[in-house]
Amino acid sequence: MIKLIATDIDGTLLRDGTLMLDPEYMTVIEKLIAKGIRFVACSGRQFISERKLFAPIRDKLLYITDGGTVVRTPKEILKVHTLPEEIWHGMCETVRNELPDCDYFIATPDYCLAEDAGSRMFRWLTDSYGYDIRESADLMKTPVDNVIKFTVYHPSACEKMCAPVFTPTWQSRAKLASAGKEWVDCNPLGVNKGSAIRFLQEYLGIAPDETCTFGDNLNDIEMLQSAGMSYAVSNAREEVIAAARDTCAPYWENGVLQVLKTFL
Repeated sequence: MIKLIATDIDGTLLRDGTLMLDPEYMTVIEKLIAKGIRFVACSGRQFISERKLFAPIRDKLLYITDGGTVVRTPKEILKVHTLPEEIWHGMCETVRNELPDCDYFIATPDYCLAEDAGSRMFRWLTDSYGYDIRESADLMKTPVDNVIKFTVYHPSACEKMCAPVFTPTWQSRAKLASAGKEWVDCNPLGVNKGSAIRFLQEYLGIAPDETCTFGDNLNDIEMLQSAGMSYAVSNAREEVIAAARDTCAPYWENGVLQVLKTFL
């Protein structure tokens, strides 16, 4: 019997970078919760963005945010992982020196920081994702505690742009994963959506075989592997489809919703 359901958001439930989710998701998820199934929004998104997306039922969910670095209830943080300052400072320098066509930001549990409020990245995170993102003239000179994630941005080919220098430089010192064509997320080493799911399973006393997960991108693979039942939407990357136990229809056909209804 499934007792825990966790799903990625962008590319899995909806098109990347939007706040428009089919309202039927709210109805079905609320019914699942009423049956005693715990439901987790599990995304690279910020907490405030996930809350906005699931506004009608936001106080009934559990949240894994920022790629697995933070696990929380609607009222409290259960687990948080941080990046050492020397790591994310070094990443800043690498992007500045080696990736002039890329942008970047850092995340804390409650807000993000970037250096140009007029940039394409900044406006997209604010206007489309609903982020609380703030401007800082120089991130490396800004006093900030609890940095949980460093993210590189390119509008169309972030993974490709990072491959020659950034990824080889940092992949042994942080957990790097593509979160879509625009993003490469950098978490503390060993921290990902799968580690967050395993924490919740232990915290709630729920077994992997009682867990179902959904995803579409490379940063979802560990989450899919942490569940006895897992689905890749059919628009997912090939590596993700191979990692999942099953597939469902693409996000534009509400494939996850179709599966969720079967649990009712």
